[in-house]
Amino acid sequence: MELKKAGELLKAKLTKEASLRLVVLLGLCGIALLALSSLDFGDGEAQDEKGQLQQAQDGSQYARRLEADLCRVVTAVTGEKDPVVMVTLENSGRSIYAADERRQAGGDGEEERESAHVILEDREGAQSPLTVTEQWPKVQGVVIVSRKAQDPAVREQLVNAAKTALGVSSARVWVATAP
Repeated sequence: MELKKAGELLKAKLTKEASLRLVVLLGLCGIALLALSSLDFGDGEAQDEKGQLQQAQDGSQYARRLEADLCRVVTAVTGEKDPVVMVTLENSGRSIYAADERRQAGGDGEEERESAHVILEDREGAQSPLTVTEQWPKVQGVVIVSRKAQDPAVREQLVNAAKTALGVSSARVWVATAP
């Protein structure tokens, strides 16, 4: 009974106008949280060398993550507890930065273009380019070493799993039998 009364009371309090306000408020809170999550409150790094080093570290972390994921797949296919998986990458990935382009008309009818990267500065004065997009490194090859790979059906399953999981051709996947 009391639950029914509480429900009726809540329904009476929430008129259409109040409901609309609540929905709008929750939506604004969600947008604010998304905006805050995209901000970088780190201490900032110097542009070129540190940026390239960070990108290389990101590439190696990406390769390790792919290896761990593929290792779980190999374990699921073979039942083996400790298969060896190695993923090599063609590069460490690539970042595309926002650019500010200015055009000026020259005196003889020619157009001059000037382009510069958009730079962001944080509270401490550290500068970093505005990244528009980041491209993950492309997988160059995969090696899987498994005790169960001597069976041709298992070997084919491992090749197909690696092809599908990493989006590479079978020519880039090598499966070996562990001693």
